[in-house]
Amino acid sequence: MSPAWSSVTWDVARAGGFIAYLLLTASVAIGLAVSLKFRSPNWPRWLTSDLHRFVTLVALVFTGIHTLAVAVDPFIGFTPAEVLVPMVSHYRPLWVALGIIAAYLLIAVYLSEYARPRIGYAWWRRFHYLSFVVFVLATLHGLGNGSDTRTPWAMAVYAGSLFVVGGLLALRLWPEDPRARRHPMVAALTVVGLLAASTWTINGPLQPGWNLIANNGHGSGAAPGVVSAVQGAGGTSGGGASGGQAGTSPFASPFQASMQGTLTQSSDGSSALLDASVGQGAHLRLVLDLAPGDDGGATITGSQLSLSAGTEVCQGQITGVRRDRIAASCSTAAGQAVNLQIQLQVAGDGSVTGSIAGSPA
Repeated sequence: MSPAWSSVTWDVARAGGFIAYLLLTASVAIGLAVSLKFRSPNWPRWLTSDLHRFVTLVALVFTGIHTLAVAVDPFIGFTPAEVLVPMVSHYRPLWVALGIIAAYLLIAVYLSEYARPRIGYAWWRRFHYLSFVVFVLATLHGLGNGSDTRTPWAMAVYAGSLFVVGGLLALRLWPEDPRARRHPMVAALTVVGLLAASTWTINGPLQPGWNLIANNGHGSGAAPGVVSAVQGAGGTSGGGASGGQAGTSPFASPFQASMQGTLTQSSDGSSALLDASVGQGAHLRLVLDLAPGDDGGATITGSQLSLSAGTEVCQGQITGVRRDRIAASCSTAAGQAVNLQIQLQVAGDGSVTGSIAGSPA
């Protein structure tokens, strides 16, 4: 699969996920506004209810786009079951599961509109409380699973959504009118939940090394039972129905493995070296030639890549860079060409964690 296709699917997955989350936030906010009986002469309640249903439907559409893009993205290599069944995913299983459950609950909440004549208004209203569960699960899914969580704009999206929903919910649970019924226990639990979520976010997804934690100690999230071809010369390979046999090239089949190492920069800033261990026994060395960029950063002007597994070495260069992802290609002495996708998380001290996936070109 070409690096360009991986770039398209990944960007669509990220954009679809954030749009779905913003639409979900809008849906929950509109639902709360309806329950608070907000009124306007130019905005009748029937139009607000119809808008609520429409926004929920569009949120489901973008949830589907997000799911489909993730399913076909070649970097992680999800199977159909992994994007449909909770806790089956080899990649960040818990956080992927939260997103799957949220999607199913959102579908159920939307379809309950059509069951309302049969179940009655009281039960329909109780069923709609699941919207808050969907919102919480989607927020945790995005924070724990999203590759953009540590960016300022993503944190602004999550914080803004929580502020809007939390503010409307506060009005709903603790109305200004003293004659209205208040819900102090639910309000207290909501505040405790927000504080707990904030503490977890700061000490979890916002910290370096979260990828390793989220994958239960397996940095790349390689599928259970799949042993990376680069974990040792003559080892089996992941990504296909059958692995390579002993004695075959470790680069002859698709593979995936976690990696850990360091990133150091030369004193004059003209080059940088990524030196990392890959899987069990393999090694990645990536030399970057740098030049000052217009934005005050550095621009990559050249590169040399070497991925060794046992006695075989695959040498090549970078073909593209997007945020924390690097696309590269290399070739062995026997002429085997390999496309590589490298995902990196660099800490302030220069330590690097991430994953590398490859497939024969």
